[in-house]
Amino acid sequence: MTKDDFLSELRSALSGNVSAAVINDNIGYYENFINTEIRKGATEEEVLAGLGNPRLIAKTVIDTADKSDRRNVAADDADNENDDNDARIFGSESNIMPWWMILIIIFGIMIVIYIAVNVAIVILPVFIAAAIAYFIVRLFKKR
Repeated sequence: MTKDDFLSELRSALSGNVSAAVINDNIGYYENFINTEIRKGATEEEVLAGLGNPRLIAKTVIDTADKSDRRNVAADDADNENDDNDARIFGSESNIMPWWMILIIIFGIMIVIYIAVNVAIVILPVFIAAAIAYFIVRLFKKR
């Protein structure tokens, strides 16, 4: 069995029993674990033999999964039937911010820039006058 076979079997055993997030977390964990052990010098066969049967691992994950997570499986299955792009954009597990949050952030940045420019307009003449006064005082102190 190869790493890809192991991960594929684990994914199929978990599919329909736990949410997509739990599946992705576990696939990511085991893929990272296998790669790390291989980098340490173990062969792929040794690592996979040490892990055991992916179906047994899946059974353990399913048995220990949160009950609310198992209830969300039906909702995840319904989402998977929709177009994948729509699920990524509009789904609850989306990493994309809603449009209104992006507008709020842009508006906030514009306000910060506006305040900074106005503060600079007020402070810059005072700073220039203070710098000129400082150099004049230093000039007269040296004499």
